[in-house]
Amino acid sequence: KFYFLLIFSTIAHVFHCKRHNQNVRQMLGGRRSPARHLESWMDPSLPQPEYIHQLGHQKVSRQAKSTDHSHRLLDASHEILPIFPGRGSHYSFVFVGTPPQRQSVIIDTGSHYTAFPCSQCMYCGEHTDPYWSSTNSSTASIPICINDEPCRISQSYTEGSSWTAFKVVDQLWVGGTDVAASPEAVKYSVDFYFGCQTIVTGLFRIQLENGIMGMSPSIDTLPYQLKTQGVTTTRMFGLCFRSDGGILTLGGVDQRLHRSNKEKLGYAVMKKSSSYFGVTILDVLFVTQQQQQQEIKPVRMSIDEDPKKFNTGQGTIVDSG
Repeated sequence: KFYFLLIFSTIAHVFHCKRHNQNVRQMLGGRRSPARHLESWMDPSLPQPEYIHQLGHQKVSRQAKSTDHSHRLLDASHEILPIFPGRGSHYSFVFVGTPPQRQSVIIDTGSHYTAFPCSQCMYCGEHTDPYWSSTNSSTASIPICINDEPCRISQSYTEGSSWTAFKVVDQLWVGGTDVAASPEAVKYSVDFYFGCQTIVTGLFRIQLENGIMGMSPSIDTLPYQLKTQGVTTTRMFGLCFRSDGGILTLGGVDQRLHRSNKEKLGYAVMKKSSSYFGVTILDVLFVTQQQQQQEIKPVRMSIDEDPKKFNTGQGTIVDSG
């Protein structure tokens, strides 16, 4: 079985940061603007993802000697890594090839493939990093298919963006802003097949990130390959999202990162027939603040719609991208 746990805002206890919802809205502006370099995009006044990641590790270390491990869903093969804030999305840095070349990729649980622009790509936009080059990697392998041509893959998305690429197999791992930021991450390197994009359309040209990393329950995704190649013992992974970054856990999830060990997580059963993380929606609730006597309390309000509207056809999937 392929297990997936999506954890939102579960490390709020790790640090205190100022509210910046207004800044986020101004930056997003309801649209995606042309890409800028990472240094000019990230607000230096906010806690940076590397710092969040380090505090997450420190919290785990402080609790490592606890005798109660009933809340722990991983073993020594797991790794905790930083997540970075994009424009309406979250992304990670992957390091690909020998020597490693950094690429930023949107974390997308709603797609299967990992792909980013390569040096052969024309008009693929400006992103956080230079285009990846297969000729600059001594470990890159390009599979050959019909007519002695490189094997090709392509993907289209519901909002209209698409890309075309040729397949490459090379060493890949997820890390921090540079190799030194997460020195242990290279131990989680695998021979991974990805798409070397030669054509992109739509948001792929103007997004901050170079490419995309599919994290669906598919054989083509990184969690599956980590398990298959014996790097981790499970395909389980965790995503902790905040507006200013977050934490990615590969090879398990660790509830010691949560706000409180007493707050148990809720679980939803995945639809077996779905090739994605399909779930059954029972209701959609909004939370509003209401004055009750001399106290303001959150009140949940249902939209009062028939759940069949959300569950017909392929139904609803958990899509982080």
